[in-house]
This record gives sequence, C-alpha cells and structure tokens, in this order.
Amino acid sequence: MTELVTPRPSRLFSSDDVLNGQAKLDHYPLRYICLVPPMGGRMRTAASFGIKAMDEVDKILSAVELLETQGWEMVTLDQAGLTAFMRRTLPR
Repeated sequence: MTELVTPRPSRLFSSDDVLNGQAKLDHYPLRYICLVPPMGGRMRTAASFGIKAMDEVDKILSAVELLETQGWEMVTLDQAGLTAFMRRTLPR
C-alpha cells in the first residue's frame, strides 16, 4: 500500500509578500521561516550593497516587525541584513 505524503511547505517568504498580506502564516505548520527580498532584479541590486540594499533591509525589518505582532520572533539576521530567520513563539 502506498502512503500519500504531503509535500513540506517552503520556509522562504518574500518580505513584499508578508507586507502586502499575500503570505498568510496563521496556519503555517512549521516553526521556523526565512524572510528574503523578492526574487529577481531587486535581489541582484541589493547584493551590490547600494542604496537599493538599504531599501531591501528596511523591507525585511518591516516584515519582521509585522510578524512579531503575529506571534513570530526574529532569531537572527544575516550579515548583509537580507535574510531574517524567525520562529513562531505563540501556540497555534
């Protein structure tokens, strides 16, 4: 008999998706997530550490602050400020 295995959900969430309300984490089944800049051109621009990078860092931290009001806490931030690692603190 073959068991159906549900695929594990991604742990990566775009800061834009969190800030725009497109990432719904109320019923997210895992405890740890990563917040990253949106994929595409802006990510490459941010990697050059110019003015755009500070915009991306601001978005990441804004998304962190929003999620902190929803029972998540930041565990750490990478050196460039472009990836935030978070964990759920409140029971689901």
